[in-house]
Amino acid sequence: MRPSAIRPALACPLCHHDLAGANGADLSCHGCGRTYPALPGGRWDFRPGPGETIRYERRYSPADYAKALQAPLGMERPSVPPRNDFGDSVPVHLTPAQVSYLPAARPGQVAVDLGCGHGEQRSVLERLGYACWAIDYEGGEADDLVDAHLIPLRDGAVDLVMSIAVLEHLADPVRAASEVARVLKPGGAFIGTVAFLEPFHDNSFFHCSHLGVSWILNMGGFEVEAITPIPSWDVVRAQIEMEVGAMGRPAQTMARVLSAPFVWALEGYGAIGRRVARSRQRYERSLLRARHAGAFFFVSRRAGRHDAEPARRDR
Repeated sequence: MRPSAIRPALACPLCHHDLAGANGADLSCHGCGRTYPALPGGRWDFRPGPGETIRYERRYSPADYAKALQAPLGMERPSVPPRNDFGDSVPVHLTPAQVSYLPAARPGQVAVDLGCGHGEQRSVLERLGYACWAIDYEGGEADDLVDAHLIPLRDGAVDLVMSIAVLEHLADPVRAASEVARVLKPGGAFIGTVAFLEPFHDNSFFHCSHLGVSWILNMGGFEVEAITPIPSWDVVRAQIEMEVGAMGRPAQTMARVLSAPFVWALEGYGAIGRRVARSRQRYERSLLRARHAGAFFFVSRRAGRHDAEPARRDR
C-alpha cells in the first residue's frame, strides 16, 4: 500500500510540477496538463504512453583510458559499524552483510523500492522503520506503476532508494540513476545490485562490470562508497542456476555443486599469482572475483547538489 507521505511528494514525472487529484481519481499536472490515470485498486499509472518519445539531456565526461580505471571495489563484508539492528531473515536476493549497509530510519523517513518485483524488500525496509513506496513498471506488488527513467516525485523527496537487480533491465541506466539522485535528499543513499555475468534474462539490456556500475552511479550524481562481487554467485553458478531455474531447488543444488570446483580453482590460481606473478594487482582477490562475478552489490550516496533536468515529450 502506498504510504500516506507519498501523495504530497508526488510530481509530474515529465515537468516536475504539482499534480492535482484525490486518491482513487485521475491526477492532472498543473504544468504540462498531462493526466495520469487511476487504476482499479487505487494505484496510479505514471508510465509514458505506448510509442511516446521523451527527450532529455545527457552528459559525458571522458576518462583517461590509457591507464587502468579505478572504482571502490572490495570483497563483501558487513558494515563496520552496522548501520541498523536488523536481525530477521533476509530475502533471497539479499545477504545479511548487504542489509547491514541500509541506514536505520528516523521517524518520518521514506524509502523507495525501485523495481520492487514480487515485493520481497518491503518487509526489510519497513522493519528498519521506513515508510516504503514499492514501484515497478508492471506487476501486482507495486503500489503504483512507474517508469524508472521518469520518477513521479519532487526533488529531494525521499531518504533512501533500494534497487535490486533492476539497472540491467533499463534502457538508459544513467538516466534512471540521475532520476534517483534527483528525488533523494542530499546525502540520501542509493543501494542495490546489478547483473554482470548472469545470462541474458527478462529483456536485460546492460550487464555491468564494476567499472560500469561505478560510471553509471558517478554520472548519475552519486559518490560511490562500495562495489562488491556478490559472494557465492559466480559466473558458473549464475549461468547454470538461471538457465535451468525452472527446476527449482534441484537446479540450485546442481549449480552450487558444479560451480564449487571453479571457485576452488580460481582461489588457488589467485593465491599463486599473488605470490609469484610480476604484476600482482591482477590477482588481487576482489579484482579476480570481479572478473568472474555473476552480479555486484553497490552502496552510494547522493553527491551534494543535483540539478534536475525535466524531460520533454515529443508532440
